[in-house]
Amino acid sequence: MTERRDVLRYAAAAAATAGAAGIATGVPAPALAAHRRGGPGSGRRVAVLGAGVGGMTAAHELAERGFDVTVHERRSVPGGKARSLFVPHTGTGGRRDLPGEHGHRGVFGFYHNLPDTLRRIPLPGGGTAFGNLTTVPWTLVARTGSRPDIPVPVAPWTPSLSGTGLLVKSLAGLLAESLRLPPAEALFFAEQAVMLFTSCDERRFGQWERVGWWDFIRAERMSEDYRKLFGGGVHILQALRPATASARTCGQGLEAILLNLAGRGSDGPFTRIFNGPTSEAWLDPWAEHLRSLGVRFDFGCTVEGLEVRGGRIAAARARTRSGGRGRIEADWFVAAVPSDRASRLWNGALRAADPRLAAMDGLEQTWCNGIQYFLRRPAPGIRGHVAHIDSPWKLVSVAQGQFWRAPFARTWGDGTVRDVLSVDVSDWETPGMLYGRPARQCTRAEVAREVWAQMRAHLEGNGREGLDDSLLHSWYLDEAISEDGRGGLRNDDPFLMNTAGSWDLRPEASTAVANLFLAADYVRTYSNVDFTSMETANEAGRRAAAGVLKAAGASGVPDVPTFAGYEPPEFALLKAEDRQRWRRGLPHVLDTERRR
Repeated sequence: MTERRDVLRYAAAAAATAGAAGIATGVPAPALAAHRRGGPGSGRRVAVLGAGVGGMTAAHELAERGFDVTVHERRSVPGGKARSLFVPHTGTGGRRDLPGEHGHRGVFGFYHNLPDTLRRIPLPGGGTAFGNLTTVPWTLVARTGSRPDIPVPVAPWTPSLSGTGLLVKSLAGLLAESLRLPPAEALFFAEQAVMLFTSCDERRFGQWERVGWWDFIRAERMSEDYRKLFGGGVHILQALRPATASARTCGQGLEAILLNLAGRGSDGPFTRIFNGPTSEAWLDPWAEHLRSLGVRFDFGCTVEGLEVRGGRIAAARARTRSGGRGRIEADWFVAAVPSDRASRLWNGALRAADPRLAAMDGLEQTWCNGIQYFLRRPAPGIRGHVAHIDSPWKLVSVAQGQFWRAPFARTWGDGTVRDVLSVDVSDWETPGMLYGRPARQCTRAEVAREVWAQMRAHLEGNGREGLDDSLLHSWYLDEAISEDGRGGLRNDDPFLMNTAGSWDLRPEASTAVANLFLAADYVRTYSNVDFTSMETANEAGRRAAAGVLKAAGASGVPDVPTFAGYEPPEFALLKAEDRQRWRRGLPHVLDTERRR
């Protein structure tokens, strides 16, 4: 399946890399990679297996520090799940093909690692990729029927952080007023949230990591609105299933969001998106910058296994797009493929060497994929992100054209498309409105019709013009979603699902295998968010690069920085007090149920 309009350009680059590495079709070679700056024995050859955000980040950090890096990627383009998916043969009259996406790319203000990378990617005309971010000033939690919509931020909020009691009252007041929840429910949720915010790390990982979010917020006892806002909201914002996600992960994300809205510890506004298709605004310039640093890309290369000898990775076995076989040899290997693919690479020798790799078999995946609707007119009244909180499939959308620098109709498509409504579908298991079936049991066309109907149910009424069918020019569902021939769908790009207790199943970036490092969103990360995201993948890539530097004994080069999440200084004493309670076997001071 075609991945984007300029696939030939990347194919040419891949062919050049393959030729240099000795893997041209039908040409036998002892290795798939022959690194430019360091031959065998140099100790600086790095093979990065995967060109997603984690792999690209590791390659960036290592190339800047003089390592000889080749990135091997099964697709024809860089970016992994973040890449754009241009719709084949839709551009006419010199215009580019219509831009699709795996899902729209939000860069939250509480991200710190990813923005640092974006600031270090130069653009051809000057500036950096960070300058291609544009603020989304308007976010709406849309409701169906007569229920009022909820704008975000709901109101200017200056929380009192000096004590748990004042913070609970402040948050409860905000929730009761803005979400129109019963005061008792707002107060209970505020107490639970503040209990998470002020728990010491030992309690967060020793207790809350093992408690499901749905149980933690006592969702079954509460109103339908409470369940949808605090359960469904987690599903939409963090792509987590509220029934199985850990309270620690959800609470950590909620804390980052609330502090961001309060203007505490932010790297920018609440949310930003790129001012054009993700590949054009970020990933293509990134790949070109890495090439300027000496990084080579080997596209169309699928890694199928790792050879272990003497406690080290001796080589990776790989298959080319044409079916040829070969070996990738390097001093250091960075595995940057998703968790489901990584587990298939861990053979018996690797699992014996590092039990954490074997534990990854217990990690679970879910689906979170995007669909784009190309519109003949700009989407009426949609000025930013919309969370369709009552949708069975947990949709979040954004009308992207208004934020893109280039005029849409003159740049992409056939000249009649003027906007693109990009939608993430986070729940593929719940029956829909039109067909009464989960998304994964529908055809691609049925998914498109169902998502459109669920959005229309939220965007009609409440004084809005709504989505008229006459707006719709065409749609494009993520190419990872294909029909399985039995009336359902399969997904080539599942999404890591953080479940209660899954922290124990996740490895560190540095493994017990001396020259193997991991750079993907399943790796343990320690910033202020833990759910699957570009931020966690970026941090994992940084940690993998730091591991290579340490193992290689690199000297005279700067360390690879990672940026910790913001922690309000006002919480330090509260967390210290909770640490003392934890060590004495006592519950958190706000844990009223355990204190009864």
